Amino acid sequence: MTPKADSTPDALRTIPGKSLDAQFDALWQRFTHLSQTVDTLNRWPMRWRRWLTPINISFIVPINDAEVTDYLIDAQQKLAPYMGYTPQPIDKLHVTLYQIGYLRAGLPISGTWLREELNRLAQSAAHLFEQLPPFTVRIGPLNAFPNVAIAEVHDNGQLRLLESAAANVIPAGRRLSSTYPLIPHITLGYFGSRPALPIIKVLRPLRTSPGLPLRIDRAAITLYYRESGAYQAKHMLRHSVEEVIATLPLSKGDANAP
Repeated sequence: MTPKADSTPDALRTIPGKSLDAQFDALWQRFTHLSQTVDTLNRWPMRWRRWLTPINISFIVPINDAEVTDYLIDAQQKLAPYMGYTPQPIDKLHVTLYQIGYLRAGLPISGTWLREELNRLAQSAAHLFEQLPPFTVRIGPLNAFPNVAIAEVHDNGQLRLLESAAANVIPAGRRLSSTYPLIPHITLGYFGSRPALPIIKVLRPLRTSPGLPLRIDRAAITLYYRESGAYQAKHMLRHSVEEVIATLPLSKGDANAP
């Protein structure tokens, strides 16, 4: 049988970074040495950024699998007593692939985009993403950054390939700088500032879960922002809005097929 030609663009062939297993293990080891979690939502730099540029623009992978969603809900319920904020709403759980920047709300601040620019960006992304095949990842076990509880997302590099595709449609001079390689994860909720040891004790047995498969056949470009109006700070995630600018289907081939 003649091998199928590889149509992946040359710019997307390199998948950077160390093994995910090593990164997730290092993440967990770092968390187990914390004495206190970090409240990043209430820090002045974050509050100042939300005031200047309140609408975040990102490439994401949505979570549309019922079994995976149930797994994530169960994790949120177990961790809820240890979170300073209400958990991420179920309909907004996702894997962030690449942050494009922010919707321009006034002055042309670096990293901001006009809404009409996003339509052109989405057209370029759609053409590139449709060349990449669907694939299956594994969701779980649970882990944590110093500020948030997460579900790990394990793959064979395909998500970093999508990240490269996303970055490839952004003009080089407008790409946000990234200090670290992509560590694919689903944010479950924010801890706020509290002792880490009780959280570690809850998370440790949950890290033995083998996880669940999730088929990835599309990505999306979204706007994410907080609703206007008065509400308690601990409910800010409950009052978030996720607006889909474009859905980006992958090709009909399957990267996991024999």
